[in-house]
Amino acid sequence: MSIQQMQQHIIEQVGAVKDEHILQMLDEELSFYLQNKDDATALLSEKDLEELTMLANEPIERNTMSFNEFKSIMDKWRMK
Repeated sequence: MSIQQMQQHIIEQVGAVKDEHILQMLDEELSFYLQNKDDATALLSEKDLEELTMLANEPIERNTMSFNEFKSIMDKWRMK
């Protein structure tokens, strides 16, 4: 798929979204990645990266949180 095709595909998908929260999330994520073109893990300390890797490798059922809780944590992390 060409870049233009991918752009058009994404535009169509976003155009179909009617949920304000999803649009807000997409806006925040896109803004973050456009401003920080480096790998997001490059912003983490070695200790934080190890902890993130360990958490990512845990079984899914063990630790769960609500979307709002996750969003709050991500907002705090991005402010570092």
